[in-house]
Amino acid sequence: MKYSVLSSSSKDVKSIIADIEHKLKKVDFSPNLSVVIITQSLFENRNELIDFLKKLLVFNSIIFFVDGFGTNEGIFMHGIAIVLLEIDHDIYVTGRGNLEKELEKIAGKIKGHDVALAIYPALYFPGKMALFKGFLRDRLYWFRYRRCKDEGRKRRILKAYSNWVQKERLFIPVNKVLRILGKSGIPVGSINLVPLEVHEETPLILYNFRPIGQNVLVLAIKDAELHFKDIFPERGNSVEETRKILSSFFALKDEVRVIKEGNVIGEINGMPVKDYIREKLGFEITQEEFIERVEGGNFSGISPYGLALISRKTFGTSVIGLTGYPLNFYPYFLDLDVFEDSGLILGEIFVESPEEFVFFDSIVGNNACFRIFFVDSTTLLAYRGDTYRMYDFLCDTCKGDWLLIFTSASSAKMIKDYNSKKFLSEIDGGICYFSSGTSLMVELKE
Repeated sequence: MKYSVLSSSSKDVKSIIADIEHKLKKVDFSPNLSVVIITQSLFENRNELIDFLKKLLVFNSIIFFVDGFGTNEGIFMHGIAIVLLEIDHDIYVTGRGNLEKELEKIAGKIKGHDVALAIYPALYFPGKMALFKGFLRDRLYWFRYRRCKDEGRKRRILKAYSNWVQKERLFIPVNKVLRILGKSGIPVGSINLVPLEVHEETPLILYNFRPIGQNVLVLAIKDAELHFKDIFPERGNSVEETRKILSSFFALKDEVRVIKEGNVIGEINGMPVKDYIREKLGFEITQEEFIERVEGGNFSGISPYGLALISRKTFGTSVIGLTGYPLNFYPYFLDLDVFEDSGLILGEIFVESPEEFVFFDSIVGNNACFRIFFVDSTTLLAYRGDTYRMYDFLCDTCKGDWLLIFTSASSAKMIKDYNSKKFLSEIDGGICYFSSGTSLMVELKE
């Protein structure tokens, strides 16, 4: 395996292009794969950058947008980083058919690899017409739902709505993707993209310079290892134990009961979710305001509050971010059937130091060839200037070369017994997801 990392940090696109073009001329091997990350701050200039790269990267390429990145030169919120690799790999992208069946096919193809990375839009923001279609469907199902007195009938309507949302691929449940790809028997990392700032038809992911749209791209690699971590205390051995851990670690706002099916919540404490969010958390947005903000690239789905649900299978937890969407129902990018119907409304608190996000045991005294860290981008908001301590830690501790990528909270399906820690974020056998506080590390070896 050979590699090279080229990066350029600037708000000026022409300066970035000149810099990258100069650095590409110095590459002294023949790459067969490029992974390109562009900061969201340059999204408006994406076409100019992509047209430039298309002329030079004449081999497999994957491009997606992130909130920031770090190299041995620093941490940057503006710019581009290109990882050039000569590596044994395969790339698969789902098609237009049933997503589960498409993922099943890919799971069978990646069995001979060591690690897989699934890169996809967990939450997709379509254009205006598709948004109107979604609002109309929400109202039609809500008209039926609110007339129901029986909870069983409510759940059937929720299930039907959930099936529609997933069929349209507006929300792709992270744990479902990992559950299916995990049948390959290899560890799978999930780069489930949910941008901090929303634009129409985003997240944008390109494979060989063509947008994959609402599909899942799977990069399968040989001679690699995958590591996952969260920064939270270990989960309990029962629902009640985990509930106590959550209420002591986070700011507890409320204890609630939810009605949910599939990946959709219908009620919190007997109230429509948007009413609960408005009355209890103070967030509200109209349909017109929502569409206007999405069109202008000014909508942010970040919220300091979340609904914590505890898994019936593992007693682990996932937290669903609560923000003021103008919907009667509340779809999310998780299959919620694995969770209890009771939950906790929590305020997010990071008490660990920022270095903890990039501290993996294997980086100490180990000269692995190259490492890529995927770190939850909400750390940029939580730690602000102190985020730079991650850079200092990696420079001082990580013996090999590295790239740090800030993006939406990553998740993973790890192989059995890979780690003795009882992750709070483990919600199914080896499947870990939390809406914040998680990190992935990919080690690429000779």
